[in-house]
Amino acid sequence: MTTRTELLEIIASGENSGVEFKRDDLRIQDLAKELVAFSNLEGGMVLLGAEDDGTITGLTRDNLEEWVMNVCRDKIRPAIIPFFEVIRGVKDHHDVAIVRVTRGYDVHALWHNNTNRYLIRAGSQSREASPEELARLFQQRGSVRAELRPVSGAVLANLDRRRLRNYFGNIRQQDVPERNRSTTRRSERRFAVP
Repeated sequence: MTTRTELLEIIASGENSGVEFKRDDLRIQDLAKELVAFSNLEGGMVLLGAEDDGTITGLTRDNLEEWVMNVCRDKIRPAIIPFFEVIRGVKDHHDVAIVRVTRGYDVHALWHNNTNRYLIRAGSQSREASPEELARLFQQRGSVRAELRPVSGAVLANLDRRRLRNYFGNIRQQDVPERNRSTTRRSERRFAVP
């Protein structure tokens, strides 16, 4: 549970890689974008009821908690369940909601217009991940295993025959394919890099 004093210190420090200020009348996809970016980094929090400059404007949306939970279920793939709390009377009788997410076990995406958008947090900004950043994210989360990816330019001659025999014979319980010189040469020519 966050205290009023702790919240005021967070707001005084401003937005950063783990904190974003938003009015609570933002669009559904804007909240989802921030939560996805935090989840794809190290986690973070969105403070609803605060302006970008730290001014506290308070909460206006009815059923805010339910709305936030629906955004996290319907607009984020895979869905997340955030920690949600409201701090009452932060300043001038205005309340602020904290929506906090942890680092995701999966790579999360904003689901909008039947498209997944993968976002990351870079400093105090949330933006779309580049292909390289996205590949790193998937690899960090264990979704991509480099040892299973094809090696461009590889030919059959690059393979260790002893290991192939072991794989087919002991693991797959299959007959080891015979080495046919003419087939091997044709395959090597077909897969060789010019």
